[in-house]
Amino acid sequence: MAEALSWERDGPRWPNADSSRFVAAGGVRWHVQCGGDARQPVVLLLHGTGASTHSWRDLLPALAGHARVIAPDLPGHGFSGWPDDRASFSLPGMARAVASLLQALGEPPRLIVGHSAGGAVAVQLCLDGLAAPRMVVGLNAALTPLPGIAGAVFSPMARTLVLNPLVPRFFAWTAGWPGMLERLIDGTGSSVDARGASSMHGSCAARATWPPRWR
Repeated sequence: MAEALSWERDGPRWPNADSSRFVAAGGVRWHVQCGGDARQPVVLLLHGTGASTHSWRDLLPALAGHARVIAPDLPGHGFSGWPDDRASFSLPGMARAVASLLQALGEPPRLIVGHSAGGAVAVQLCLDGLAAPRMVVGLNAALTPLPGIAGAVFSPMARTLVLNPLVPRFFAWTAGWPGMLERLIDGTGSSVDARGASSMHGSCAARATWPPRWR
């Protein structure tokens, strides 16, 4: 069984590791990457489900030349810890968690960029009055439920599965099978470069350990 990500072991080779810091906020020990001049407008980058700051490995340094960039690992992802309350994994709960981080950092975002489910978290932050950016940008943002009967069946099913502690272990384990991760990516119509695929293999293997350990 693969071990959970450890900053001491895995951090030195993590992209933009020199921009990383750890912040305690909202009952979570956050891994956050910050770049750029603190006097510049703040851009908040929110990755999607099952991802991490690794998603922004090329974008963060590119934006840092023009803005103050903040990219956290969301709770339960990457090197960030898990909240004690599993209700925090609801959309409003995740938005509140991100808001607590922003308050601890004291850097309100002028722009929020969210990929996939990160786009939904960004919108929820605004709807709940927890952030007031000038603009929200969604990259393939997951903002709407599946239509028709698919939404009625699979959305409740997904909520049920995520509460089962055996489900993350099973999917992380199967992701290590030869070709499995590549087939899953192809099935979404997406493409990932070799560096990104390598990191995804490592992240999936690391998440095979349950329960997750705080670092």
